Amino acid sequence: MSDRNARAGSRRVLVVGAGPVGLSLAIELGWRGVPVTVLDQGDGHVPFPAGEAIFSRTMEHLRRWGCAEEARAQSAPPTDFPHRTVFATSVTGHVLAEFDYGVTNRSPGVYGPLTPEGPAFLSKFSFLPLLERTARGLPSVDIRFATRLETFDQDSDGVLAVMRDLKSGVSETLSGAYLVACDGGRSSVRRGLGIEFEGMFAQGQNFAVHFRAPQLLDLLRERLGGPAVQIHTLSSERRPYITVVNGVDEWRLSVYLEEEPQPEDAVAWVHEAVGSPIDVEILTAQPWSGHCVVAHSYRAGRVFLAGDAAHLLWPKGGFGANTGIGDAVDLGWKLAAVLQGWAGPALLDSYELERRPIAVRNVTEASGNWRSDSQLAPDPVLGRADADAHRARSEMGELIRRSRGKEFRCTGVQLGYRYSGSPICVPDGAPEPPDEPDAYIPSTWPGCRAPHVWLPDGSSVLDHFGRGFVLVVSGSADPSSLVEAAHQCGVPLTVLRLTEPAAAKLYERPLVLVRPDGHVGWRGEAPADPVAVLDRLRGAETGNPAPGSVMVTRAVAPKVGTRQL
Repeated sequence: MSDRNARAGSRRVLVVGAGPVGLSLAIELGWRGVPVTVLDQGDGHVPFPAGEAIFSRTMEHLRRWGCAEEARAQSAPPTDFPHRTVFATSVTGHVLAEFDYGVTNRSPGVYGPLTPEGPAFLSKFSFLPLLERTARGLPSVDIRFATRLETFDQDSDGVLAVMRDLKSGVSETLSGAYLVACDGGRSSVRRGLGIEFEGMFAQGQNFAVHFRAPQLLDLLRERLGGPAVQIHTLSSERRPYITVVNGVDEWRLSVYLEEEPQPEDAVAWVHEAVGSPIDVEILTAQPWSGHCVVAHSYRAGRVFLAGDAAHLLWPKGGFGANTGIGDAVDLGWKLAAVLQGWAGPALLDSYELERRPIAVRNVTEASGNWRSDSQLAPDPVLGRADADAHRARSEMGELIRRSRGKEFRCTGVQLGYRYSGSPICVPDGAPEPPDEPDAYIPSTWPGCRAPHVWLPDGSSVLDHFGRGFVLVVSGSADPSSLVEAAHQCGVPLTVLRLTEPAAAKLYERPLVLVRPDGHVGWRGEAPADPVAVLDRLRGAETGNPAPGSVMVTRAVAPKVGTRQL
């Protein structure tokens, strides 16, 4: 078979990079039955613990993939470890402010009314192996470590990738319908495509240390009122802060630097943050920089960018991996729809149009969190015991709560992002709900995440989304015109009836059409042209196909069903 014929016949998606985004994309595609091969030149070992804040929205995706319970059961820190962030002069000094929302790895706390899955706190040591196990459990997923992408080329029929097994040295050519770069900020695929980042690089220089300190947890209980997932200190201009890794004796320290670090500095920085010379074993250490950049474009023909290959941001708020996993879900259902034959050429064009604005929003918010943090200056007065010190600590605490609170109260970032102006959502003329990082108002405004509500059978309405489109019906609304249009267009669609008045009120309109990713595509009463609505949502409106798009010439038989809850 010729290379061209191999490309034309492939339904496989090639994913470069087996980090959290690449593995999430593999799961999303595999969950939908799409063949996917993941290439990664590493060995699967996680060298450094980072990216431990797993947002509620990400946990909702894990719930759909069937691994949320395992994530909480295997979480490190333990399931009862509170999501409490403390600001203090030092661990053994004075508390200045704290943010504790009653969330643990077991209970969603204040997120309860908003989602079936509160956020979790999982080190990469736990999270990446979980994603890998989940991906490998799907029959259509193939993961190849110690495999490097050497070259790739594409045409209108597909992608050919040349890869090398780093153990044997043997090269292989693999064909695919599409290729997705999830290979990080230094993505070789992005550079090969000539796509540049836009924004501000290296806004600050930092150093992170993974260390073991068996005494630290007891000190938190004695001096700071109990365990905390993060302790920010004003012990020096470096503003060292400590993050939990395993909830027992492993931690991560980060400091802001202007000078070149020395190997012996790491222990001193831990002592500085703690305020006491405790026993410390340095496990690993590395420099890092905070960025505020987004790729100029997310697509070149049949090749897409996702995760850090598309955006780099400060780890202030934990937005990084969560934003990338959002990319994976958005792109995953669209690739599956095209490969399964029921989507139009504009659907893949919508990936960049939907996800790039979210990246701009999140990198800007994270950079703003960093700037707010940099305004907090250490002051010797804060450590004294007199009245002036008490007043200074009170004023500093108020400044922290005012300037830093939204970083740790980011329900809007987690659940409130929406695809404003998306070409595959149908606006209804209603004003857009407020978009605030620290507030979330449930809404079915087209482009928003469809709201969570518990149903009489004990499931969340979110549990019924994912495989195809879902038409949520309230009251006596008649779904038949959209159901018939789905048959005609070959679109997989199920009907879900809401019988509880509170649920119907939350969904705001008699008919709400929810996309496979759980975002609202259309809402209203019986549409005048239901085929036009579905064509818009599946990217099949009349127009010229974009380069690398797949033109749909026939539709597959849809899955149409009804549930009443």
